[in-house]
Amino acid sequence: MLLAYPPTGVYVREDRCQTPIDSMTAQANKTPLDLAYMAAVLGEAGFDVHVRDYAAERASWEEVRRDLEQFRPEMVVASMTSPTWGPDLKIFALTKQVRPGTLTVARGGPFAQWRKELEADLVHVDVALRNEPEFVVAELAAGRPLADVAGISFQEDGHWHHTRQRAFSSEEAFDALPFPARDKLRNELYIAPDTGEPLTVIDTSRGCPHRCVYCLVGASAGRSVRFRSPARIVDEIEECIVRHGFRNFYFKADTFTWDEDWTVEVCRQIIDRKLNIRWGCNSRVDTISAKRLEWMKRSGCFVVAFGIESGTQESLDRMKKRATLEEARTAVRLCREAGIRSYGLFLIGLPWEDRRMIQQTIDFMVELDCDHVDVNVAYPLAGTEYYADALTQGLFSPERLSQGDYVHAVVKTQHLSADELGALRRQALRAFYLRPSYIVRAFARVQTPREFQNHVRTGFRLLRAMASV
Repeated sequence: MLLAYPPTGVYVREDRCQTPIDSMTAQANKTPLDLAYMAAVLGEAGFDVHVRDYAAERASWEEVRRDLEQFRPEMVVASMTSPTWGPDLKIFALTKQVRPGTLTVARGGPFAQWRKELEADLVHVDVALRNEPEFVVAELAAGRPLADVAGISFQEDGHWHHTRQRAFSSEEAFDALPFPARDKLRNELYIAPDTGEPLTVIDTSRGCPHRCVYCLVGASAGRSVRFRSPARIVDEIEECIVRHGFRNFYFKADTFTWDEDWTVEVCRQIIDRKLNIRWGCNSRVDTISAKRLEWMKRSGCFVVAFGIESGTQESLDRMKKRATLEEARTAVRLCREAGIRSYGLFLIGLPWEDRRMIQQTIDFMVELDCDHVDVNVAYPLAGTEYYADALTQGLFSPERLSQGDYVHAVVKTQHLSADELGALRRQALRAFYLRPSYIVRAFARVQTPREFQNHVRTGFRLLRAMASV
């Protein structure tokens, strides 16, 4: 079995987040957790598995060909994104050319909601996984009749067939998954951008009940929050330390801080086991508190990312964020008081936004003065309310979506062109990062020569982001 990220660009390939790493300001290239989980499940079932993150390895298509010839896989699974859709499909065409009888399986955000227009592009794909892949791949590998495998779409006799919807995993099933097969990965490829040390990802919870118009999480992970048990999470952290030498972690969750008692218990167990780690997570501005942050800091948390999105309440309300500007101010202040860095994520370019509203977002971003920020240009993922609305309003052409992403704008608003949105993103980054006070504060945190080198490298990355088109 070959599980792969195609050599089509280094992207965050989480279903709800499909972001180009090289063009962002503070994003780390993270462990391909979906591949590692699938590898663990297949390995537990007795299959021989190879995992290749061709994108992170900066590999060539010739290397893909050589692997197909050498491994002779019976099944190839590749993770896709909407921005890399066309190039990603080449891995399946190449597989059928080199190994015609191999089962080709595609997964990723583009399949969270099936669209008939996908079918013309999927000539060389046998199966598409519509949601959580680790609960399906062992059935496919074992040769179960495709019509009996829930949660897939498959091609037979030139026609696509869709099996019954697979329910999202229960908390018990999620908790019982084997630990990701990190021994199959080149872990040195995934590095914390500030320390330069290896970084890995721990899946802690899935799902979100909110209905933000731009977010795919409802379709890809469900509306209920499913938690892994704190003991299981901390067992995995301990294994990562003992077997692989990791000390830097990203706790993956749609909202890590959703439940205060659960959050505190995860932190308590890290402290009780004296694990001495460094970690970050995602949060919402309305699910943070001094108590959570105190325990998080004590257990090694150094940064929390918030989807702040906008500097206007009108825009927050229209995007169904269910958060307020005052909650954002409070969240950033509490992080500062706890000694934890804040990473603000902002979004510009939703259909109703004009230049004035985006300038208000820039002003609010500067006012909050987070330790790091990123600015995304709205990108419509199929299956979201934003996709449907923007398509109805004629704000983008579906065939052009693969030419852009969250950095390279291809969608306009009712008031601004895609080019204007790209320019406003660069303006926002300059307004935040080129302030003398920010530059002084950033370098004041540097403690070692290695961190200084990494800050300089990050500075050049920022300059590229400010100049990207």
